[in-house]
Amino acid sequence: MNSEAGLNSEPTHAPRARIDGFIIPPGFTLPSLASVRTDAVEAGTAKEMQERPEDYEVVTLIYPNARAVELIAQALPMHLKLALFFNNKLPNLFRFSYFVLDQDVPEDVRDACIWALSMFIRIMEECPESILRAQGHVEPGNDCQKSRSITLLNARGKITSHLLLADRAQKAIPYAKAMVDEELTRGDDMWMQNPYKALVLSQADDQEVAKTLRRAMRGIESVGRPIGASQLIRSRAFVSRALRNIGADDEAKTHESWLATWFRKNPRFMTEREMKYLLLPAGPILNLLGGEKCTKECQKSHWKHHKDECRELFKTQKEMELMALTDPDGAKRATDWSLWCNSNHDANNLGLIHALGLHRDPKRGRTHIMFKKVEYVPTATKLKHKFRIVACGVFLIKDVLRDIETVMRLDLGKGQEIIDDPFYASDGAHANVPFVMFSFGDGVPALLGSGGMTTDSLRGFSYDPDWRRRFNVGAPPGPLMLKSGAKDVEHVF
Repeated sequence: MNSEAGLNSEPTHAPRARIDGFIIPPGFTLPSLASVRTDAVEAGTAKEMQERPEDYEVVTLIYPNARAVELIAQALPMHLKLALFFNNKLPNLFRFSYFVLDQDVPEDVRDACIWALSMFIRIMEECPESILRAQGHVEPGNDCQKSRSITLLNARGKITSHLLLADRAQKAIPYAKAMVDEELTRGDDMWMQNPYKALVLSQADDQEVAKTLRRAMRGIESVGRPIGASQLIRSRAFVSRALRNIGADDEAKTHESWLATWFRKNPRFMTEREMKYLLLPAGPILNLLGGEKCTKECQKSHWKHHKDECRELFKTQKEMELMALTDPDGAKRATDWSLWCNSNHDANNLGLIHALGLHRDPKRGRTHIMFKKVEYVPTATKLKHKFRIVACGVFLIKDVLRDIETVMRLDLGKGQEIIDDPFYASDGAHANVPFVMFSFGDGVPALLGSGGMTTDSLRGFSYDPDWRRRFNVGAPPGPLMLKSGAKDVEHVF
């Protein structure tokens, strides 16, 4: 398999929206790819305008019923007026670039998204509050400074990710440093939940980034604030990279060993594309998914550190390739399962907030778990309907450890260990409430997943007692009976 082809291939699902720190409203949809591609073509002309601003002194910004805002806008420097003009002229490209999950951006519009994000960042950094509110970039009733900060963290994180994927690390450095400066100014040691900042900074000043990364890792280990498991995986990968860059091999090996163990337990937690997106640029950790065996550089330079990891992940990759040849239906089911488990839908996110009762007691996220038994629906056209939840329930974690061990064929006592993994993976982000879920069914590997919600978002959460109806098309899930006899404690507080 060609590694670059696998890395840069089109996503196998429709682009998904993802913004950290804000709740995306129900019913929100991204602009269509056709409209984004149309705007991307026009962006070429916009770039020419940007290069010759002196030719466009007559650019006028109109804000109906807001003459005072128009006067402020006309007094802005030309580079800002052009950025606002482009924002209004190419709304689908700008909206898509900001809201889309970075790894879901098709390759043919990536450059246009980078450009749109750079313009949007300029607007958010330099425009006064009246302009940001008139543009709709700060919602009515929201604090402008807080909205500006969260919006910039998201936009800078996405442009950093895109630039690194496009091998333009040097151009990413200013955005990465701005993110670090912003979060450290606020006293937040969790800035590294976006791992690409670590990668970029490691190319600029290895000693300084290692110092900062150590500080961030100490923060992760000392507080109880959750981030998703995938974020900790990425963070550890880039921590170890920076440490190896300064020769701290023993310290790096600690993180690499943790990663190796985690991947062995969760070989299909990430899709193949997501794993390549993480592992291929990660250097000495697990750089192996590009062909039938590890690269020669990998073998010579780092074999003693990760030969076991290479063997394990290579085995998983070969199993999937073999299944595609011998059991194409099984391979399709496995691919759909991985995508379904990692996608953002009610059965993996908001539905669990309702089920676990986190609106009443956020601490239940660490003591309770949602079990979901599923069946495959290969004829479904939407990803979220590819698996129907036939039964589900809420249980105390301590009551179902043996059930987890039985379904996953783990040794006695290992259930608590794998439960601890996602909670440790969640101990690090700002003001989040964690939760865990266990999904299983015939013909698919059982998976332990995790998620989280900010405490601010939870305060305004509206409980839906009919949350089960959110999960399926048609009949809702029934009650789940476990072999251990554990009781459903959804309504026990």
